[in-house]
Amino acid sequence: MIILALDTSGPSLSVAIAREGALAYEATLHSGLTHSQNLMPMVESALNALQLKPSDLSLLAVADGPGSFTGVRIGVAAAKGLARAFNTPCVGIDALEALAWGTGEKHDVVCPIRDARAGQVYGAAFQNGQRLLPDAVLQLTEYMNQVRPLGEKLLFVGDGVAPHRARIMELLGEQALFAQPHLMLLKAGAVAALAMQRPQDYVAAAELLPRYLRAPQAERLRAQKQEQND
Repeated sequence: MIILALDTSGPSLSVAIAREGALAYEATLHSGLTHSQNLMPMVESALNALQLKPSDLSLLAVADGPGSFTGVRIGVAAAKGLARAFNTPCVGIDALEALAWGTGEKHDVVCPIRDARAGQVYGAAFQNGQRLLPDAVLQLTEYMNQVRPLGEKLLFVGDGVAPHRARIMELLGEQALFAQPHLMLLKAGAVAALAMQRPQDYVAAAELLPRYLRAPQAERLRAQKQEQND
Protein backbone atom coordinates (compact mmCIF):
# COMPACT_ATOMS: atom_id res chain seq x y z
CA MET A 1 0.00 0.00 0.00
CA ILE A 2 1.21 3.51 -0.86
CA ILE A 3 -0.36 6.36 1.12
CA LEU A 4 -0.11 10.06 0.31
CA ALA A 5 -0.77 12.02 3.51
CA LEU A 6 -1.45 15.75 3.79
CA ASP A 7 -1.75 18.26 6.59
CA THR A 8 -2.78 21.89 6.07
CA SER A 9 -4.90 22.19 9.21
CA GLY A 10 -2.48 24.36 11.20
CA PRO A 11 0.35 26.85 10.75
CA SER A 12 2.60 24.29 9.03
CA LEU A 13 2.11 22.44 5.77
CA SER A 14 3.23 18.82 5.61
CA VAL A 15 3.22 16.10 2.95
CA ALA A 16 4.28 12.49 3.46
CA ILE A 17 4.28 9.20 1.61
CA ALA A 18 4.17 5.87 3.40
CA ARG A 19 5.01 2.76 1.40
CA GLU A 20 4.46 -0.82 2.56
CA GLY A 21 4.03 0.22 6.17
CA ALA A 22 7.06 2.52 6.41
CA LEU A 23 7.51 6.25 6.05
CA ALA A 24 9.27 6.80 2.72
CA TYR A 25 9.07 10.61 2.39
CA GLU A 26 8.10 13.58 4.55
CA ALA A 27 8.45 17.33 4.03
CA THR A 28 7.15 20.09 6.28
CA LEU A 29 7.01 23.80 5.51
CA HIS A 30 6.41 26.43 8.19
CA SER A 31 6.34 29.75 6.39
CA GLY A 32 2.99 31.35 7.13
CA LEU A 33 -0.41 31.03 5.55
CA THR A 34 0.65 29.95 2.04
CA HIS A 35 -0.79 26.45 2.05
CA SER A 36 -2.88 26.93 -1.08
CA GLN A 37 0.20 28.02 -3.05
CA ASN A 38 2.61 25.40 -1.75
CA LEU A 39 0.54 22.24 -1.35
CA MET A 40 0.42 20.97 -4.91
CA PRO A 41 4.10 21.69 -5.66
CA MET A 42 4.99 19.77 -2.49
CA VAL A 43 2.81 16.84 -3.56
CA GLU A 44 4.51 16.83 -6.95
CA SER A 45 7.95 16.94 -5.31
CA ALA A 46 7.02 14.01 -3.05
CA LEU A 47 5.91 11.85 -5.97
CA ASN A 48 8.95 12.78 -8.04
CA ALA A 49 11.35 12.06 -5.17
CA LEU A 50 10.11 8.46 -5.01
CA GLN A 51 9.59 8.16 -8.77
CA LEU A 52 5.89 7.48 -8.27
CA LYS A 53 2.98 8.11 -10.59
CA PRO A 54 -0.45 9.15 -9.30
CA SER A 55 -1.76 5.76 -10.38
CA ASP A 56 0.64 4.12 -7.90
CA LEU A 57 -1.19 5.61 -4.91
CA SER A 58 -3.49 3.39 -2.84
CA LEU A 59 -4.91 5.96 -0.42
CA LEU A 60 -5.18 9.69 0.25
CA ALA A 61 -5.01 10.61 3.97
CA VAL A 62 -5.59 14.10 5.33
CA ALA A 63 -5.71 15.78 8.73
CA ASP A 64 -9.35 16.86 8.60
CA GLY A 65 -9.33 19.07 11.72
CA PRO A 66 -9.87 20.56 14.15
CA GLY A 67 -7.72 23.53 13.28
CA SER A 68 -7.69 26.59 11.07
CA PHE A 69 -10.98 26.76 9.14
CA THR A 70 -9.20 27.86 5.97
CA GLY A 71 -6.42 25.32 6.41
CA VAL A 72 -8.82 22.44 7.04
CA ARG A 73 -10.86 23.39 3.97
CA ILE A 74 -7.73 23.50 1.80
CA GLY A 75 -6.54 20.08 2.93
CA VAL A 76 -9.90 18.34 2.69
CA ALA A 77 -10.68 19.89 -0.70
CA ALA A 78 -7.24 18.89 -2.01
CA ALA A 79 -7.59 15.33 -0.72
CA LYS A 80 -11.04 14.99 -2.29
CA GLY A 81 -9.82 16.36 -5.60
CA LEU A 82 -6.72 14.17 -5.68
CA ALA A 83 -8.68 11.09 -4.65
CA ARG A 84 -11.09 11.66 -7.53
CA ALA A 85 -8.29 12.36 -9.98
CA PHE A 86 -6.17 9.41 -8.86
CA ASN A 87 -9.18 7.10 -8.40
CA THR A 88 -8.23 6.21 -4.81
CA PRO A 89 -10.14 6.06 -1.52
CA CYS A 90 -9.37 8.61 1.16
CA VAL A 91 -9.50 8.91 4.93
CA GLY A 92 -9.73 11.80 7.37
CA ILE A 93 -7.48 11.70 10.44
CA ASP A 94 -8.13 13.67 13.62
CA ALA A 95 -5.44 16.36 13.84
CA LEU A 96 -5.30 16.31 17.65
CA GLU A 97 -4.89 12.54 17.69
CA ALA A 98 -2.13 12.79 15.09
CA LEU A 99 -0.35 15.41 17.20
CA ALA A 100 -0.46 13.10 20.21
CA TRP A 101 0.67 10.13 18.12
CA GLY A 102 3.60 12.12 16.77
CA THR A 103 5.15 12.53 20.23
CA GLY A 104 5.72 8.78 20.52
CA GLU A 105 4.91 9.11 24.22
CA LYS A 106 3.54 5.90 25.75
CA HIS A 107 3.38 6.77 29.44
CA ASP A 108 2.46 10.34 30.27
CA VAL A 109 -0.94 11.76 29.44
CA VAL A 110 -0.54 13.64 26.14
CA CYS A 111 -2.55 16.85 25.79
CA PRO A 112 -2.60 18.12 22.19
CA ILE A 113 -3.80 21.70 21.85
CA ARG A 114 -4.30 24.06 18.96
CA ASP A 115 -4.87 27.78 19.29
CA ALA A 116 -8.55 28.61 18.67
CA ARG A 117 -8.14 32.36 19.36
CA ALA A 118 -10.01 34.44 21.93
CA GLY A 119 -8.37 32.56 24.81
CA GLN A 120 -9.69 29.22 23.56
CA VAL A 121 -7.99 26.02 22.47
CA TYR A 122 -8.98 22.94 20.54
CA GLY A 123 -7.95 20.18 22.90
CA ALA A 124 -8.16 16.50 23.75
CA ALA A 125 -6.17 14.00 25.83
CA PHE A 126 -4.63 10.58 25.14
CA GLN A 127 -2.58 7.98 26.98
CA ASN A 128 -0.99 4.85 25.52
CA GLY A 129 -2.89 5.47 22.29
CA GLN A 130 -6.23 5.58 24.08
CA ARG A 131 -8.45 8.64 24.08
CA LEU A 132 -9.17 10.12 27.52
CA LEU A 133 -11.05 13.26 26.44
CA PRO A 134 -13.04 13.99 23.28
CA ASP A 135 -12.07 16.83 20.97
CA ALA A 136 -13.54 20.10 22.22
CA VAL A 137 -13.09 23.84 21.86
CA LEU A 138 -12.78 25.34 25.34
CA GLN A 139 -11.46 28.30 27.22
CA LEU A 140 -7.91 27.43 28.28
CA THR A 141 -8.76 27.42 31.99
CA GLU A 142 -11.70 25.09 31.41
CA TYR A 143 -9.52 22.72 29.41
CA MET A 144 -6.89 22.79 32.19
CA ASN A 145 -9.57 21.86 34.71
CA GLN A 146 -10.51 18.85 32.59
CA VAL A 147 -6.97 17.52 32.08
CA ARG A 148 -5.59 18.24 35.56
CA PRO A 149 -7.07 15.08 37.18
CA LEU A 150 -5.92 12.76 34.38
CA GLY A 151 -2.34 12.15 35.52
CA GLU A 152 0.63 13.25 37.58
CA LYS A 153 2.38 14.54 34.46
CA LEU A 154 0.71 16.11 31.43
CA LEU A 155 2.64 16.46 28.16
CA PHE A 156 1.47 19.38 26.03
CA VAL A 157 2.03 19.45 22.28
CA GLY A 158 0.74 21.50 19.36
CA ASP A 159 0.69 25.04 18.02
CA GLY A 160 -1.49 26.05 20.97
CA VAL A 161 1.46 25.66 23.34
CA ALA A 162 3.45 28.74 22.28
CA PRO A 163 0.73 31.36 22.93
CA HIS A 164 -0.45 29.69 26.15
CA ARG A 165 2.73 28.19 27.65
CA ALA A 166 3.12 30.76 30.43
CA ARG A 167 -0.50 30.38 31.49
CA ILE A 168 -0.27 26.57 31.42
CA MET A 169 2.76 26.70 33.70
CA GLU A 170 0.98 29.13 35.98
CA LEU A 171 -2.06 26.86 36.26
CA LEU A 172 -0.32 23.46 36.46
CA GLY A 173 3.22 24.11 37.69
CA GLU A 174 5.44 21.01 37.61
CA GLN A 175 2.55 18.86 36.46
CA ALA A 176 3.00 20.36 32.98
CA LEU A 177 5.58 19.00 30.54
CA PHE A 178 6.15 20.19 26.99
CA ALA A 179 7.08 18.26 23.87
CA GLN A 180 10.42 18.96 22.21
CA PRO A 181 10.32 21.80 19.65
CA HIS A 182 10.65 19.49 16.63
CA LEU A 183 7.52 17.61 17.75
CA MET A 184 5.29 20.63 18.36
CA LEU A 185 3.93 20.90 14.82
CA LEU A 186 1.79 18.25 13.20
CA LYS A 187 3.65 16.11 10.64
CA ALA A 188 1.99 14.28 7.77
CA GLY A 189 3.95 11.17 8.69
CA ALA A 190 1.79 10.82 11.81
CA VAL A 191 -1.31 11.20 9.63
CA ALA A 192 -0.05 8.40 7.39
CA ALA A 193 0.76 6.16 10.37
CA LEU A 194 -2.76 6.47 11.77
CA ALA A 195 -4.27 5.99 8.32
CA MET A 196 -2.54 2.59 8.04
CA GLN A 197 -4.48 1.46 11.12
CA ARG A 198 -7.93 2.63 9.97
CA PRO A 199 -8.97 0.60 6.90
CA GLN A 200 -12.51 0.55 8.25
CA ASP A 201 -12.61 4.36 7.86
CA TYR A 202 -11.59 4.56 4.20
CA VAL A 203 -14.25 6.32 2.13
CA ALA A 204 -14.90 7.59 -1.37
CA ALA A 205 -13.91 11.20 -2.03
CA ALA A 206 -17.49 12.44 -1.85
CA GLU A 207 -17.83 11.17 1.72
CA LEU A 208 -14.77 12.96 3.13
CA LEU A 209 -15.83 15.83 5.40
CA PRO A 210 -13.96 18.43 7.49
CA ARG A 211 -13.90 18.05 11.26
CA TYR A 212 -15.11 21.39 12.61
CA LEU A 213 -15.86 21.87 16.31
CA ARG A 214 -17.59 25.20 15.86
CA ALA A 215 -18.97 27.34 13.07
CA PRO A 216 -16.57 29.62 11.16
CA GLN A 217 -16.18 33.12 12.58
CA ALA A 218 -18.21 34.74 9.79
CA GLU A 219 -21.15 32.46 10.55
CA ARG A 220 -20.88 33.13 14.28
CA LEU A 221 -20.87 36.90 13.67
CA ARG A 222 -23.94 36.63 11.43
CA ALA A 223 -25.75 34.62 14.09
CA GLN A 224 -24.86 37.19 16.75
CA LYS A 225 -26.15 40.05 14.60
CA GLN A 226 -29.34 38.16 13.89
CA GLU A 227 -29.90 37.54 17.60
CA GLN A 228 -29.40 41.25 18.30
CA ASN A 229 -31.89 42.20 15.60
CA ASP A 230 -34.56 39.72 16.69
